[in-house]
Amino acid sequence: MRNSEKNKKFSGTGGKMISRRGFLKGVGALGLGLAAASSLGKVASAQPKGPVKLSLWTWENPQQRPWIHKRVKMFMEKNKGVQVDFQWFTFTDLGKKVSVGYATGTAPEGFSTGTWLMPTWLTRNMIAPMDVKKLGYSSLQAFIDDYPKAFIASAVKGGKVYGYPIYFYGFINYLNTNHFKEAGLDPVRDQPKTWEELGEVAKKLAIKKGTKFERQGFKFAMHAAMWTMVQFNPILHQCGGSWFDKDGKCTLNSQAGVRAMTIRASIIRKYGAEDPADTIATSPLPMMDFLKEKTAMFSTHQIPPAAVKSQNEKMAAEEYYRPVQMPGVDPNKRYPSAYGFNFVINVNASKEKQEVLHDLYQFIMSDLIDCWKDTQPFTPARKSGWADDPQVKGFPHLDEIIKARDNGVFLPETPIYNELADIIHQAVQRVTLDNADIKRTLDEAAAQVDKASEEFKTKKS
Repeated sequence: MRNSEKNKKFSGTGGKMISRRGFLKGVGALGLGLAAASSLGKVASAQPKGPVKLSLWTWENPQQRPWIHKRVKMFMEKNKGVQVDFQWFTFTDLGKKVSVGYATGTAPEGFSTGTWLMPTWLTRNMIAPMDVKKLGYSSLQAFIDDYPKAFIASAVKGGKVYGYPIYFYGFINYLNTNHFKEAGLDPVRDQPKTWEELGEVAKKLAIKKGTKFERQGFKFAMHAAMWTMVQFNPILHQCGGSWFDKDGKCTLNSQAGVRAMTIRASIIRKYGAEDPADTIATSPLPMMDFLKEKTAMFSTHQIPPAAVKSQNEKMAAEEYYRPVQMPGVDPNKRYPSAYGFNFVINVNASKEKQEVLHDLYQFIMSDLIDCWKDTQPFTPARKSGWADDPQVKGFPHLDEIIKARDNGVFLPETPIYNELADIIHQAVQRVTLDNADIKRTLDEAAAQVDKASEEFKTKKS
């Protein structure tokens, strides 16, 4: 069902409503400034096209989805013969609905997708290669050079482009600077650079009355599998671990994996600064605990100023919040997960519709400054055409936002990403909510992942 324009809500990496122990599963936010158009060749020329009807699906977000919709409407105004059935779904539902659409023959001709799902579509030959020249680039190399290396890893395969990058960003640790000052801490000097420092600082920031928190020191999100993956992924890498070995066997239960999960649980078990089941977070606003000052630190993607103002006008007006880099095992190697979104084309779309989608995608992405005005501080994937513009450079702490994006480690590339995310989410729940043994839990999780991999290979063959 198509979502209504009326019910605009602030959406993060989405999930559904949270229950105390029954956290729901999740699957898992553009453009080019006209001033930089010369580097891309000719911007969509708005030549008459059609008549043609096609469908385009994307995710719901109060800034990004309306902006994409605006550009789609502009394209149709310039191309009267083109009708785009534009639909949007919650973040966690989009990938699942596209999968069902392929199975039932109702998948859209074009859709947006998270970078972590690209292997799912590619290994099943579900999406079509794109012509970079029709997207405005002079060559494949020109396309590759215009995006972060991690992003290209999922968009380009075998010398062909399968994804047209939209947004790309990394998670950040948001600090309540008033809480820091109240605790005698300087939010810049005392920002936690390691996970041990995060625990110690969180312990100082936490306030308890009896056994109940009045304020938690730091919170990990627990409402959706995608958030669990984004937050656990860099810890695993920082500990020297990996999700799979060269043969595709899950290595989550390695020594590095155990160390990473121990760090993940330490804010609860060692430092007593967090209760994972004590939250007022909602699906539209996963960072609600931070915005309502129920936690002093929270790991999330960029928080739009409008989202802050909608929940805490005082915090917005006085600006007593700031983003800093996530901690690291090594204080000199602090990095988060980074992820992004692509426009892709259904391999079953007719040649004519594929041609129109090339033009539509290029047009949508032909004004990055307009994109930034409407969707800041979500960072476009493209390197050129926006970050140096005066209208962008003045945004508070933009350097921290871009640094997190550029230094982030990518989510695991696997065709069983959804299954992996659900298994890890359940493992983290057992460890953090039920105090389960970490090694035993990871052994069970790794076995489940390997089973999912084998089932995928069997189905594929």
